[in-house]
Amino acid sequence: MKTFKCDCKDHQILFFESSTCIACERLVGLDDNFDNVEPYDLDETIGQYFKAAEPDVRYQKCDNHANYKTCTGMVNLNTFVPVEGEDEVLCFACRFNETIPDLSIVEHIPLWKKMEVAKRRALYTLKSMKLPLETIAQNPDSGLSFDFTTDRDVNDHFASTLKNQEAVFTGHDCGHITINLAEADEVARSHTKLAMGEKYRTLLGHFRHELGHYYFDKLIAGSPQKHALCKQYFGDDELSYKDAMDKHYKDGAPENWRDSYISEYATMHAYEDWAETWSHYMHIMDTLETAKNFSITGSTIGNAEETEEVEDLTLPQDAYFFSAQTSITNILDTWTDFAIILNSLNRSMGMSDAYPFVLTQPVRTKLAFIHHAIHDRLNRMPNLMVETENS
Repeated sequence: MKTFKCDCKDHQILFFESSTCIACERLVGLDDNFDNVEPYDLDETIGQYFKAAEPDVRYQKCDNHANYKTCTGMVNLNTFVPVEGEDEVLCFACRFNETIPDLSIVEHIPLWKKMEVAKRRALYTLKSMKLPLETIAQNPDSGLSFDFTTDRDVNDHFASTLKNQEAVFTGHDCGHITINLAEADEVARSHTKLAMGEKYRTLLGHFRHELGHYYFDKLIAGSPQKHALCKQYFGDDELSYKDAMDKHYKDGAPENWRDSYISEYATMHAYEDWAETWSHYMHIMDTLETAKNFSITGSTIGNAEETEEVEDLTLPQDAYFFSAQTSITNILDTWTDFAIILNSLNRSMGMSDAYPFVLTQPVRTKLAFIHHAIHDRLNRMPNLMVETENS
């Protein structure tokens, strides 16, 4: 994630989630270009907002921003086209929502806000990579949509099921992603994490995993050539998913799973291996961009007594960070070094490792496949194994 700054005299740093500048106290938000966090001034005579650099372009807070403070979206009124038959004024990110939580239960609102924060961060990375990103209003056949709902009671951290409520499972189905609201509750998610024996379970991770399923359909499934190539690296995704799931939850992951998979869940089925690898690629890219923009430096290899000076951590160039010109070998080598720094910082704070995973050679190759699939360069796959093994 990039760092942003206010245009006030203090040039205050703005975070992706910021809603006000703490220095000048102006409203801060994301407009429909979804590429910059910046301040807005209010024209009190008409109740509309504008940017100082573009006073003639008028903005309005997204309805979810104005009414519930669950997002920071600003809507460009000069270009906004409402969905036919609806009178909502929704920002870029909120237009992807099909179902939001039951807001008559006020305890749902802060959890919904957490869902929106994670969703916006996931969408930001996808948009930066110039991946196809359309709502179902824009593309009824293969657009993206989200359901945020639950089948359990928020008042006991989602331990009790609600009466007359169908079960809600987090998952993906033909472009439609469902995230159970319970995943936004720290207690409920921690209980599930412990019960499943997981080292890592986050709300953002859920979004990236399910989006991985969506982009498998968008980037791979529609091309027989790409699909056949994908099977060589991830396995046959057309094998029975139910049989694979039953076996996984009965027998667990194989003992040597770490040799070839990024996580135990990835061993269940080729479809899940793709989605888990996709989500890790997104974790890596977003975190490295954040490190680059905060100018984090350091040395992770060798004894300090043997090193005359501390070298800067080499990160991909800003201009090409999300482009095909960025070497996947450079990205993965950099990440291997930086993950040591990241984990060491967490340990200094008495916390668990931020990234408790190992990138073995087979995992690096799968991550490289994701990289080339995103940039439509799978024609380079014959050289991919050599490229990653020589790193």
